[in-house]
Amino acid sequence: MIYLIVIVAFILTWIFIEITLFLSNKNYSELDNEGKISYKRFILYLRAIAIALIISTFIYMHYSEELSFKKAIQYCLGIIK
Repeated sequence: MIYLIVIVAFILTWIFIEITLFLSNKNYSELDNEGKISYKRFILYLRAIAIALIISTFIYMHYSEELSFKKAIQYCLGIIK
């Protein structure tokens, strides 16, 4: 169940990122790209980082079974009591 929540959150976040990048590239495609990274290369790097993050999240979740998911969320959000 926890893996499903992580996958759904990842997919929803990625959809919003793709839409935002598509719209921003569409609006600013007329600008001069001299000395800047191309849109396709940037998306490739961003996707590689996203895949690495989701894989590392699954590895963390698999090997840290003694930690509860709720405690991990509290730690990541800084809600440590």
